[in-house]
Amino acid sequence: MSGLAGWVDHQRDLTHEGFAVAAMTARLAARGRHGEGLWSDRHVSLGHRSDGAEPHTATGPERVVEDGRTLGAITFDGALTNAAELRTALAASGHTVHARGDAATVLHAVLAWGPGAAARLEGLFAFAAWDARSRELLLCRDRVGVKPLSYARPPGGGLVFASEVAALLEHPLVPAELDARGLCAALSQVREAGRSVLRDVHEVKAAHVVRVRADGITERRYWTYEARPHRHDLDLTVKTARGLLEDAIERDCAGAAPAVLLSGGLDSSALAGCAGALRGTPPRTFTVDFGGERAVAVPDRPFAADVVRRLGSDHQYVRIAPDELTDPVTEAAVVAAKDAPNPFGDKNLTPYLFYRRIARSEKTVLSGEGADAVFGGLFAAGEPVTERERTFPWIERAHRLGMPHGIGNGLVDPELLRTVDLNGHCAARYQEACDEVPHLDGANAADRRAREIDYLHMTRLYEQAVPHSERLAAAVGLQVRFPFIDHRLMNYLYNVPWQLKSFDGREKDLLRAVVRDLLPESVLTRQKVPSRSPITPPTSSG
Repeated sequence: MSGLAGWVDHQRDLTHEGFAVAAMTARLAARGRHGEGLWSDRHVSLGHRSDGAEPHTATGPERVVEDGRTLGAITFDGALTNAAELRTALAASGHTVHARGDAATVLHAVLAWGPGAAARLEGLFAFAAWDARSRELLLCRDRVGVKPLSYARPPGGGLVFASEVAALLEHPLVPAELDARGLCAALSQVREAGRSVLRDVHEVKAAHVVRVRADGITERRYWTYEARPHRHDLDLTVKTARGLLEDAIERDCAGAAPAVLLSGGLDSSALAGCAGALRGTPPRTFTVDFGGERAVAVPDRPFAADVVRRLGSDHQYVRIAPDELTDPVTEAAVVAAKDAPNPFGDKNLTPYLFYRRIARSEKTVLSGEGADAVFGGLFAAGEPVTERERTFPWIERAHRLGMPHGIGNGLVDPELLRTVDLNGHCAARYQEACDEVPHLDGANAADRRAREIDYLHMTRLYEQAVPHSERLAAAVGLQVRFPFIDHRLMNYLYNVPWQLKSFDGREKDLLRAVVRDLLPESVLTRQKVPSRSPITPPTSSG
């Protein structure tokens, strides 16, 4: 991973304004410890930090220079899974990429195809590319929005961007202001699409390109889910889903031996099984464990052990002591890794420590995150066809569990929550999301509701859940890949009816069928269990 920062202003000479972008770039040290670099022209200044996790990664912005003149420059974060195909297509169109690395490939693609280059890119990425010929800047994020990229428009014109909001705030023209809308977003973990928690700070939306020119700023979506009739029977659906998952793993591994985060749940076990079967050799696997007098037993550990025995994987238990979870230095590092606070406590600290330990031996790992949404694992079979409230399903569930203002707000003044109308905010964001959902013409109410549930989870839930994991891993120098959110697999499963996803009466029946030949029966038949605190509260001695 890398850290991106920059400033473009068509009315201002930025040639000697490097301090602001240098300060923003320095703030991104957690995303890139390998080195940093700056490049400036009259109306643009780019900053880049790299951690060196990806091969041939430049420490500064990549440039294309012809006859001593810069044609374009780019600061890029992420990894392409179709770089070879892109280079072939570029060569056919007269653009030979001499430099190695994904940044150079993407820059040449932008110079060749302009904003249309975005739809040709595959993988997880965010970038800012400057075309000096037309004096325009392109900002772009991957289809799911895993790699972060935010921007602000200072008073007087121009645009400032960075991988993290904290880095944006290092710019003297970007104030940190929180209004009622931002407070609702922070408390509910539900944001208006393209908006940050802070006033006038925006996110580049997933699967979008932001184009900054002298005559204004425009935004365009380059990919979305497509509603199509599903004509495959169960056997062909299982076969197709297996093939798409294997292809996603192959692309994410790029020929390297895979390392897999293995919890012992169905999703991570399925990933480990497929990764091992593809290469014909057991994968390296990692499982979190807790030690110490106050540690609780990890319910997933016996299932992880079953998978390790079945696959013969090179396995490591990563033990975390309870006192590590209460270390104020660790807590500060976790807060710094996130753009905004959230109420998930141990779900921040434990992954951070887990990733930090793994990063000692690995640069890249595979995660099973994302399978719950695409394979229908977040609700019991039949549950999604109902709609009790006009709000997001996970918030509706929190209400049913006795949390009237959603998850994590029990200590917040109820009068404040009513004053800012937290539930009204969530209802408005919910309706915005539902209005985007692609449907088949003539679909019945149950099918339409099932698509809404899938779309809400694949977009709004994962726009905060998956980047949550990416940012914690990036803060310790670990690159995480998510094969289950490959856009081909997601779009295929978006069109698979819920009746097939839970054909045997339980959640994720389809995924169980996809990997039935790879996993032990104990994992295939286990019940889904919620995570719990890894430490027990101290008991009173009096």
